[in-house]
Amino acid sequence: MQDPRRIAELLLGAIEWQTQVSGFCRCPGEAFHTSGNGRKDCRVNVDGAPTIFCFHASCVSAVAEANRRLRRELNASPWELRLPDGRTLRSGDVLQAGGVILPREVLKARARAEGREAGEALAGGHLFRTSFDEKLLLESLRVNAERFRPELFDFFRWPMAEILEGSPLLVAERDAEDQFRTWLKLWPACSTVWIGDVYSSGKPEHRTHFRPVSEWYQIGPAMGNYTCGSSFKPGCHSRSNENLSGHRFMVIESDTLSHDEIGAVFAFLRRRLRYEMHCIVDTAGKSLHGWFEVPPNKVWENRLKAGLEVFGCDPKVFTYSQPVRVPGAWRNGKLQRLIWLRQ
Repeated sequence: MQDPRRIAELLLGAIEWQTQVSGFCRCPGEAFHTSGNGRKDCRVNVDGAPTIFCFHASCVSAVAEANRRLRRELNASPWELRLPDGRTLRSGDVLQAGGVILPREVLKARARAEGREAGEALAGGHLFRTSFDEKLLLESLRVNAERFRPELFDFFRWPMAEILEGSPLLVAERDAEDQFRTWLKLWPACSTVWIGDVYSSGKPEHRTHFRPVSEWYQIGPAMGNYTCGSSFKPGCHSRSNENLSGHRFMVIESDTLSHDEIGAVFAFLRRRLRYEMHCIVDTAGKSLHGWFEVPPNKVWENRLKAGLEVFGCDPKVFTYSQPVRVPGAWRNGKLQRLIWLRQ
């Protein structure tokens, strides 16, 4: 049987293998890079859904074409790879962190258990296979995110001091009232926004916590320290996904990453994945909240969330009705404030 590593080397040239299935390579779109090249900028993985990933954004088209060639070659016929401990990794299997092999049969069973039928759907202008193929891609994405994690924090380093200094609008030193009103301008004027404490929801008397932006502009954040990254239907009193009105932000945060590390995640989303970032909120605690545009569809959203969770981001915040800190409110004597705001 063919060795998948040799196939990858025929397509990409010399590869500095870090594991039996993953290594650093020269980017197939290196000629398009607009900044300096580093040895660890591009990595190839041959297990799961074989993938080439480069941290540069300018080479995305060339890398996508190389990925199509790599997958076509490796999927042309089954392969097996003998690991140092004697175990066998087969095409479609995923070598997880810690050396655990996730067999392709398990992924197929999970796809069947979720009730998804094999077929084709459109996502971001590209056809993709649902069911097993998408499940395999998600699992490969999680494993790849784990492999890329150390390089991500280095390549996209964005420390707190640079975040403050680099804000398109200097907002960090504004007073509480100005902070809050500035944040409100991110919302469409017709939006109904929830502001309250965690349990200010679910009963008719909580209807006052759901108000149009124009009313909050006059009241201020006095009714609570929290908001949501989504607007709600007018007249509702429950902060639930069923009452969402459609306008949403994707809020990213972590309770385990330092400010500098979550800054690198924000930079990765902006510079590499090209998601628009609207603001960053200092929660007056140990975390920063980044407010981003939402992915274009559920498929891309699931893929993004899978990687972000591996990077150390809190998956609870991915729920659009989840409470998050609102700028302009006070927390134990410290101001929850905007520290970065788009133009």
